[in-house]
Amino acid sequence: MLDFLKKRKVIILIVVAIAIIAIVVVRVRSNGTVETVSPVVGDLVRTVKISGKVIPKESVELGFEISGIVTSVTRDVGQAVKRGDLLVRIDASYISTEILKAEAELTLARANLEKLSGADLYEAQIEGAKRTLIQTIVDTYTAADDAVHNKTDQMFIDPRSSKPEIIYAFASNYDLINAIIKAKNTMDEKLNDWESLVTALTVANYTDEHLLKSKKYLSDISLYINNVAQAVNLFKSSTSLSQTSIDAYKSDALSARDNLNSASQDLISAEDKLKGLLLEVPVQVARVEAARATLANFRSQLTKTAIVSPIEGVVSKQEAKVGQVVSLNTGIVSVISKELEIESYVPEVLISGVKVGNSASVTLDAYSDRETFEALVVQIDPAETIRDGVSTYKVRLVFSMPDERVRPGMTANISIETFRKKEVKLIPERTILKENNETFVYILSGDRSETKTAIVTGERDSSGNVELISKLPTESRLIINPTEN
Repeated sequence: MLDFLKKRKVIILIVVAIAIIAIVVVRVRSNGTVETVSPVVGDLVRTVKISGKVIPKESVELGFEISGIVTSVTRDVGQAVKRGDLLVRIDASYISTEILKAEAELTLARANLEKLSGADLYEAQIEGAKRTLIQTIVDTYTAADDAVHNKTDQMFIDPRSSKPEIIYAFASNYDLINAIIKAKNTMDEKLNDWESLVTALTVANYTDEHLLKSKKYLSDISLYINNVAQAVNLFKSSTSLSQTSIDAYKSDALSARDNLNSASQDLISAEDKLKGLLLEVPVQVARVEAARATLANFRSQLTKTAIVSPIEGVVSKQEAKVGQVVSLNTGIVSVISKELEIESYVPEVLISGVKVGNSASVTLDAYSDRETFEALVVQIDPAETIRDGVSTYKVRLVFSMPDERVRPGMTANISIETFRKKEVKLIPERTILKENNETFVYILSGDRSETKTAIVTGERDSSGNVELISKLPTESRLIINPTEN
């Protein structure tokens, strides 16, 4: 009996406690302490918050290509420079002396050459042969490019992709198919390299290396075209490939192969002509060429005795001292541009909303949060960057206005605006209740009663606000953190 009374006593105490809590809640609701808020009209804004570093738009570290003793330092750290301004110079007296000697040797060699009958004719013939050979190299490149891109690319599906496929799969020769596809994947790279070579080729800079590289490119492309021509001969007509198309492919492949063979013969002929002339050139002509090369070499070295700024900006490092011996390829002076930007990395979960042209608000750790700087997203790397095991994308922002307070290396706190909807009604998310896929708010009336009202909402911002689509009066008092009665 005693145990029963004890149990009843505990139950009674629990009931009393619950009743007290309910009364307190009712009193809190009825004594004016209920927190409310009214809808406001404003812009709904979503942002992505990240951090980054202020860096110069351009930055270069410079050193000498030859060793020497520093004779002058014209710019110190913090000084402004323009493109082409001298920064540091090393002793050039030895090279200057060698230039004078080389000029004298060239003058002597030319004088001796003029004594030889027909010397001018020899030089003119050699220069003409070089021009012919260079033009032949250019023509050979053109024939190779035409053979690959115009004559045979039509026989592939997606010929410019990383995985081209020949239009007709002939099962009888897998080795031939594999050889063609493997070679095809290198054709664009070879042709691009060859184009760069012929574009910069002149009589003045021509060397045997240009010819050797061109021969190698021609050999690789000719082998590829021969394999394609062999493959085309294995094509058989079908519902998807007519005999007329096959005949056209065969004609183009044969034409490409013949054009390359003809170009190869022309290249050999031009090369033989130049070699023959060089063998006939008197020794004195060779001495003139050697003297010219020696002079050009020393003049080139003279330009390497001075470091000049390749950009306009400010000297950020200057380690050179007069009398110091500097080694080649050692960075001793740095220049950064005055234009600054922000480099940041956005995690992949946030990158979808960030686009080039987005505006951003920036604060710097060096200053208070009240000091804001406007910026603009100008570049987003297409490829990911793994940072601490997380996929991120490097984003570059530029300041909308230059500001002398901003310095390289400062930590930037960035808020990128990714979405804005102007002049909408906004209410805090804390005023909303959801029940059975419906959305409600509690409106506090003048008599302190609460009215449960269904509403329709729209977009959400980054500050805990929701767009109110329903037509509630702006003076409505919405209860914050409402609970079911």
